[in-house]
Amino acid sequence: MQGKISEWYDDKGYGFIVTPERKRKIFVHVSELRKKGLRPKVNAKVCFELGRDSQGRINAVNVNMQGAASLPLAVVFGCAFVVFVSGTTLLMGGAVVFIPLYLLLSLVTYLVYARDKNAALQGTWRIPEKTLHLLALAGGWPGALWAQNQLRHKSQKQPFKAILWLTIVLNIAAFSWTLSQPGHALIQHWLP
Repeated sequence: MQGKISEWYDDKGYGFIVTPERKRKIFVHVSELRKKGLRPKVNAKVCFELGRDSQGRINAVNVNMQGAASLPLAVVFGCAFVVFVSGTTLLMGGAVVFIPLYLLLSLVTYLVYARDKNAALQGTWRIPEKTLHLLALAGGWPGALWAQNQLRHKSQKQPFKAILWLTIVLNIAAFSWTLSQPGHALIQHWLP
């Protein structure tokens, strides 16, 4: 069947689909989305099958979103920045250490987000938000954006999002400074 998302509650992981044939809303859970990293938006066109849940209620299963990009803009931005770091470092004679540093910090940050998400679900000891922000500021912010998208963790909470974007801007500014003459000289002084 074809329809469109009429309501979506991202924090709860479910929404409703309407079709031209049916006047009634059809429940859809995030677990039924075929592209797991893709976040549904209101009015997004979908293809789906009808199924029944354990209580016999009709719901949408095997849901495919049509004409949607597979990655949100924030994740594409993070990936593009890592490519930019690699390119400018190699082409401008920058410190090659930045390439594995961004990759490693992104991986560590993703794993820390995953651990915090698991702790939130289990109701156990959480990782302080300042730790997540420090990892992002140090260069792990592409991993933070990926984790927010994939894990649906810390993706709606304010002021967390605003502070994360501030750390992203500061990190990009710091990296850009390392490409300047004084920044390049300082990096060369500290690295062999």
